[in-house]
Amino acid sequence: MKKQSKVLYLKVGKVEKIPLEDTKRKELISAIKKYPIKKAFLTKIGFKEDEQGDLEHHGGENKALFISSQKTYDEINKECKMDLNIDEVSHFGENIIFSNISENDICVGDIYQLGEVKIQITQPRQPCWKLSANTNKKEMTKFIFQSGLTGWYAKVIIEGVVCVNDELILEKRKYPNLSIKKLNQLTINPLLDEKITNEALNCKVLGKPFGESLSKRYKFKDKDEQFSFYHT
Repeated sequence: MKKQSKVLYLKVGKVEKIPLEDTKRKELISAIKKYPIKKAFLTKIGFKEDEQGDLEHHGGENKALFISSQKTYDEINKECKMDLNIDEVSHFGENIIFSNISENDICVGDIYQLGEVKIQITQPRQPCWKLSANTNKKEMTKFIFQSGLTGWYAKVIIEGVVCVNDELILEKRKYPNLSIKKLNQLTINPLLDEKITNEALNCKVLGKPFGESLSKRYKFKDKDEQFSFYHT
């Protein structure tokens, strides 16, 4: 077992209706704004205190947790010339912010001990227009997609309490080729490494939404327009 990180912030939120200006949508109905707490009970479908506004694309057992990191935020701030603080309301809807890791350090299928709970990584986050709306930066969704600074989802194997400062301990890594960073690169260009693309498509642990998206991208290549729909 290997300690990889620790919890810097836990965040939960309720569904809100947020009016929007200068966009093609009039409002944002979402629980993307999540607020810091010290501890929370994690169930198979997420923290008890947490909500999701779009149950078709968020939440559920395979997306029980949405996770980001300080390193990811630092890189976003650097590249976008912004100052998004990690110690306040979430900017991307994250439930947990970890220290010392990034999309390059986490692989689909990884099993981790975290406080009382055990989790397994399922897929990268697939960015949508709400990231631009919530950060008031028109190109944010496109940037997150192209940079691969997406964060990642996990499912819950064992329920329990998670607290700030709990350690993230890697117990098992079955798919070392399928890092969140690599998967994000392949969803832009699945021909970048067809061997790993096919490994991902045959990985039973990989979240179904991401797998279907990657499969469509691989099949239709430049003719695939799925992301123009989600990003705007």
